[in-house]
Amino acid sequence: MIMDGGSYCNCCSSKLVDKLPLAIKARLKPYKLQRITNEGGIIVKDQVSVSISIEKYKEVICDVVPMEVGHILLDQP
Repeated sequence: MIMDGGSYCNCCSSKLVDKLPLAIKARLKPYKLQRITNEGGIIVKDQVSVSISIEKYKEVICDVVPMEVGHILLDQP
């Protein structure tokens, strides 16, 4: 998962969504995400709701993107 307060982009791996029982919802407005690949970006069409327990947060809405474990982003690059 990527939780990035700088770009306001919370992302979740499509592999994580496949492994966990997360309900996928279509985004109302798909958009192009540049930072995940070097091939010109990807179109983000889906999102999931992830239950977490970090301080005041109980749930995070994440965009579903195809990323590997090597793609880790903490805050702004």
